[in-house]
Amino acid sequence: MNFKINEVGSSTLHERHKIDLRQVPETQFLQAKVKDQLFIDHLLLEDLIDVKQHQNGEYIQSLASGAGCFATAPSFGGAYSPTTQPKNPLTQPLVRLSSKIRHIRRKYGDIGVNVVTAHVVLDKWTEDKTRINILAKVL
Repeated sequence: MNFKINEVGSSTLHERHKIDLRQVPETQFLQAKVKDQLFIDHLLLEDLIDVKQHQNGEYIQSLASGAGCFATAPSFGGAYSPTTQPKNPLTQPLVRLSSKIRHIRRKYGDIGVNVVTAHVVLDKWTEDKTRINILAKVL
């Protein structure tokens, strides 16, 4: 049997991402290419990191986001009042991020923190195999 299938992605994919359609070489088919993926997504798709390492990278990104590393509007719903009890400080995002960074620094040194900060938190892309290998070890 011969099926003509275009890999153009679902409507949800097109709603959530910037997509380029490209011709698959030597065929009549189109293929969707996600243009706004993160660097760690790229590393996963290129098999430079595994799924577990990718999950660890996403966890670090969520810690950074929760700790306020990215510009967002202030949350007035989280303000304390005299009648509320403050949360356990160990559950606060900034404390968790700080703990994770200290762990990385103890195990991999400043280069480990630098690589994770640049390529996971700040999403800077690189072709430097040495940095990618260090990142894979840290994750």
